[in-house]
Amino acid sequence: MRRPARLLPLGARQPERRAEARLRQAWSFVVGPALAGRTRLLRVERNILVMGCWELARIAPLREAAAAVWPETRERIRRSLGIALMGLQVVPCDPPEAEPEPAPRDPDPLRGALHLLEARHRERAARGLEPE
Repeated sequence: MRRPARLLPLGARQPERRAEARLRQAWSFVVGPALAGRTRLLRVERNILVMGCWELARIAPLREAAAAVWPETRERIRRSLGIALMGLQVVPCDPPEAEPEPAPRDPDPLRGALHLLEARHRERAARGLEPE
């Protein structure tokens, strides 16, 4: 027999969101530099850390390794971040989206400043604040 779903009070998940934010910032520290590039924090749900991995061949070994080192990892998270987690779950996920490349910068910064001044002059002239 299933229990009916309960409504949660507004803001009840706020502690989980704060814990997620702190864990995201310290992800490399939590899982180590080798796994930080292959995994990501998906969520904290009912004091369970849900970690995603997009390399499907690594999920089974990760689950085995996580079971072996979870007590040490849980204690490190509790001591350093003050977050008490009960367990770890490793699930498949999509890889993170690539960050867009920054727009190329003009090698001559003076040219950009002159374009900005010209644009402001045209705007002020259009408003009648300066002669054309």
